[in-house]
Amino acid sequence: MTSTVQAKDLVVRRAEPTDEPAVIPLLQAALGKGDDPNYEAFLHWKHRDNAFGESPAWVALHDDRIVGYRTFLRWEFIDGNGRKVRAVRAVDTATDPAYQGMGIFRRLTLQGVAELTLAGDGLVFNTPNDQSRPGYLKMGWSVARRLPVGVLPARPRSLRTMVNSRVPAAMWSQPTTAGLDAVEAFEDRSVADALLTHAPSQGYRTNRTPEYLAWRTAFGPLRYRLLLATTDPAEGGMVFRLRQRGVSVEAVVLEQLVPDWRTGTQLMRRMLKETGADYAIGLRTGPSAGLLPLVGQGPLLTTRPLAVSPPPVGDWTLTLGDVELF
Repeated sequence: MTSTVQAKDLVVRRAEPTDEPAVIPLLQAALGKGDDPNYEAFLHWKHRDNAFGESPAWVALHDDRIVGYRTFLRWEFIDGNGRKVRAVRAVDTATDPAYQGMGIFRRLTLQGVAELTLAGDGLVFNTPNDQSRPGYLKMGWSVARRLPVGVLPARPRSLRTMVNSRVPAAMWSQPTTAGLDAVEAFEDRSVADALLTHAPSQGYRTNRTPEYLAWRTAFGPLRYRLLLATTDPAEGGMVFRLRQRGVSVEAVVLEQLVPDWRTGTQLMRRMLKETGADYAIGLRTGPSAGLLPLVGQGPLLTTRPLAVSPPPVGDWTLTLGDVELF
């Protein structure tokens, strides 16, 4: 049947809540998440509960059946002059296998870009893999920079473990009693307020608010933890989680909200000791204490202007909290 279908036979429109029963199975099949009991709730957390707003999405239909889907995650940056910039991140997309090769991904993406530009959104960004990046570049995206990943081995033999674990990491986290449960900790707004006095204050950075921290750490299977420097959150803290990568246990450092390099270094080493992780990984921005650069590694950040131009390459100040998972 689909061999006779042409692009003109497809209808593209904004996604509606009633589309969800068809969209979720399409995403699960396309992304290999059919057996993941957490995936549907994960999508709801990401796209519905987001502190920056619900995700806009578009669908392609053939004979009233959804055969393609594309969504953009809401985000908000602060630029170098302290102004808020509304942005989106190009994330989940899926096409029915029977309709591959018809340009559905491109059509949905460009439709979203056009409507978001008219709505006044500033820019779109993402970190596409090697397979999808060429498609984005053909649609007007450009490579902004390679994000500066850094690591800190817990012990000398951890280096060998790291080398032997160059495989995709597990999505969901491992339990640990180190630090505090981040969900419970950020229920107290004063904790977030105190930590955020140490948030990045220069460059093009995420608009970190107590609401953002509460949402970003809220999804249960991710098991985010908060390790404080002292009992006083104003002295700084670190948000992290543990995940399996091959034979290694990797400590993913989302945020280092610390007053200085020394505090960050102490927290990093303490976190590795208390969790037993083989190594820590994060982005070397701000006081990224103790992280050693992985030269030539790290995801490539790509951007596309919508209503405003992206910042200069050197202005980006991102953490793993801005890019991990999405």
